[in-house]
Amino acid sequence: MELGRNNSISFGLSDYLKNKPFREVLPWIGGDLQTLRDTFVIDFGKSKKNKKILFPINKILSKKFEFDYLLGFLELPENLNSLRGFVIVTHGLGGSTKRFGLRRISRKLANNGFGVLKLNLRGSGSARYLAKGNYCARCSSDVISAIKYFKKLINLEFKDLIKRNNNIPIYGVGLSLGGTILLNACLDYDENKGEKLLYGLACVSSPLDLSSCSLCIEKPRNYIYQRWLLNRLKNQLWEGLNDEGKILNNEKLRKKIRSLKSIREFDHKFTAPSWGFNSLEDYYVKASPIFRIQNSIKKLPQMLFIHSKDDPWVPYKDTLNLRKESIDKFTIFITEKGGHNGFHSINGCWSDEVVKNWFMSI
Repeated sequence: MELGRNNSISFGLSDYLKNKPFREVLPWIGGDLQTLRDTFVIDFGKSKKNKKILFPINKILSKKFEFDYLLGFLELPENLNSLRGFVIVTHGLGGSTKRFGLRRISRKLANNGFGVLKLNLRGSGSARYLAKGNYCARCSSDVISAIKYFKKLINLEFKDLIKRNNNIPIYGVGLSLGGTILLNACLDYDENKGEKLLYGLACVSSPLDLSSCSLCIEKPRNYIYQRWLLNRLKNQLWEGLNDEGKILNNEKLRKKIRSLKSIREFDHKFTAPSWGFNSLEDYYVKASPIFRIQNSIKKLPQMLFIHSKDDPWVPYKDTLNLRKESIDKFTIFITEKGGHNGFHSINGCWSDEVVKNWFMSI
């Protein structure tokens, strides 16, 4: 495993990584099985009681509120008196808060003293009917609005805890594209007297250059992956447009959706124009954090990046190259194996454990 550590990384985390480096576990050998493991396995774990929260957001490309909402579920630890902080967890492409990996890392954090907000992005999962349109890799206006609202809610509902502890930090975890989205939100956030959007952000298998990811997923060996992801995106889009009454009497639109053959084509015909980008290339450049990190690094919190070299969806080299940017702010772990958002080991999900330990170390 290759490491890039910042100066604040604790001895506890260093010892954990030294004693328990990532190793694959049978039968999940190889990047593909590591990637697909959570799809095959039934989740028997139980989460604590979740509190449903609606986050008001403005219409896409507008400062006008038209009763669109994001849906989040807040899971609290048993002992609030020893609350370590809050963590906002976001899902990847075509996902939602129902995804196994998101629920698992949320339980891990809640069981270790963190309050966890599992956030459905615009148009995803059970929140489909709450907002028009779908999220994109740079839906920063939605995310920033939700986090601001969440901070106000915390200050109101947990004011006694805040008084006793002086300050309760808010962290973020983004799985796959969810990490890209949170990272873009941090870069787009207008700092107020040096305030950052999050205290710390962990990105697991997150794309930093959308164009290179698009080319990777279009490789012949990834044909089934792309069909699977594209079907999820098409269903999400179809359901949203149907709720808005735009599908029933529009055969041209129905054919347009059915004829989509790639994620690149989906982004070209729907994602980019709906979020105001001039073209597919304009979207991929402006929504790729890799092109903005260097000039806006002061806006970023402490960052953790976890990536594997055998990730079949997202190339790891952009994450590796971040070491050149700001070694004192970035903690980067590149493993030989692990797949895409996999990292399944004999002791459970290795990346979940690393994220938890990293939050406790900063």
